[in-house]
Amino acid sequence: MATVKRAKKKATTTAVAIADQPELLTSEFRKANDAIGFRVVEGKFSLLSRRIYNAFIFRAQEVGKTGVEAPADVPGFEEYYWIRMSDLCANTEYTSRDYEFFKEHAEALQNIKVEATSDKMWASERLLAGLTIFNTSGLRNKGGTVYIGFAFPPQVREKVLKPDTYTKLSLYYQAVLRSAHSLALYEVCRRYATSPSHLTNRDSWQEWYHVLSGNSIKDVVLPEYKYFKRDMILKALAEINSVTDIDVELIETKKGRKVEDIQFRVQLKAQASLLETGAAIVIDSSIIERMLRLGISEADAKEYYSNHEEKALLATIDFVEKRIRKGPNVDAPAGYFRTALQKGFATTAPVAQPLDKPKQPSKPRKGFRERFIAARNQEALRYYAELSAQEQTALYAEFSSDADRSLRPHLKKGLNSPLISAAFGGWLASRTWGEVTDAAVLDFAELEG
Repeated sequence: MATVKRAKKKATTTAVAIADQPELLTSEFRKANDAIGFRVVEGKFSLLSRRIYNAFIFRAQEVGKTGVEAPADVPGFEEYYWIRMSDLCANTEYTSRDYEFFKEHAEALQNIKVEATSDKMWASERLLAGLTIFNTSGLRNKGGTVYIGFAFPPQVREKVLKPDTYTKLSLYYQAVLRSAHSLALYEVCRRYATSPSHLTNRDSWQEWYHVLSGNSIKDVVLPEYKYFKRDMILKALAEINSVTDIDVELIETKKGRKVEDIQFRVQLKAQASLLETGAAIVIDSSIIERMLRLGISEADAKEYYSNHEEKALLATIDFVEKRIRKGPNVDAPAGYFRTALQKGFATTAPVAQPLDKPKQPSKPRKGFRERFIAARNQEALRYYAELSAQEQTALYAEFSSDADRSLRPHLKKGLNSPLISAAFGGWLASRTWGEVTDAAVLDFAELEG
């Protein structure tokens, strides 16, 4: 499980500051799908340079043509898009007074060359063709109004102004993401949030590293996958799921024990409508903290809080904590909490029963292991049905290679064979969740009543 660092609690309630930046909430722009998820061939795509580039796209689409609000009648200025430095800083959430640092990242965009597999035009172009800084009181003076002029290469400009296929993005979400790889992953996943499959492209983890790192593919030294996952993917997922309008889940495809390909499952959050009204989400930190202590991720805790009444959450937390104290051991408190909440097992009820009401005899637990295994196998088959055809083929091929000799004559029938369907369900359940434990069966028995 990924460890997410959390700030110390300073108050009993925390407001997620969605309404703090009202101008960013409505600042949407269209980004060509060819310009999302490209690999960097030269240069370094940092968080700030990514934000600046998106702000440039937003500005170009806002004014529609070059030369608008040019700060002076200077030859060539009509070929540039113009934006005040103060507006650019606001659109990128840059609050420092170190404008030299800001300028360096803006200038770096001229040195970034990208490669996109779906459109050759992007592979042969740099992101910017030119950059100009102009101060109305003189470049060396501290006063005056500072303007930045920028120009796109011709083919890139067409993609910016009139993208054929595009994804709508918001300056707000890039402002709340705090790492370059989080922003890169968010843009890719946001593209697939409304697709029928809700799945991103599946590719080797090495290709994903190039997409998310922003480092030039010429000089990069690839880490081991486990470190890429720990230091980049899991941290990006935690951040995206906590502060944006989508939920993202990592899907790994293995060959044996080795991860070869990865992709991501994406869902739009129900909370997205709150952003349209600019409403703030007020969260009781004490309830969130209690869920975190059960091993629930911060993103899931906020999701539970948003979709359930506080009474139900508190009752479920109390129930799970009591269950942990009394034993037997709960293997996965977070999963146990989710099941108890979904089934309403801990909904508030009278603490004491009327004295004249006879105590109900406990139900026999015989057969619960078989029922648990059957339910788990069915859940594994439902999971399998949600996968892409490629993933299904790979899993079935792995199952076939491991299958007992007695099953091999029936493998050609696939899951249409009841024998194969049952065997495959059990195999996939064990592969996904591990061996059945007594504690898991007892949890199931208690929830089943």
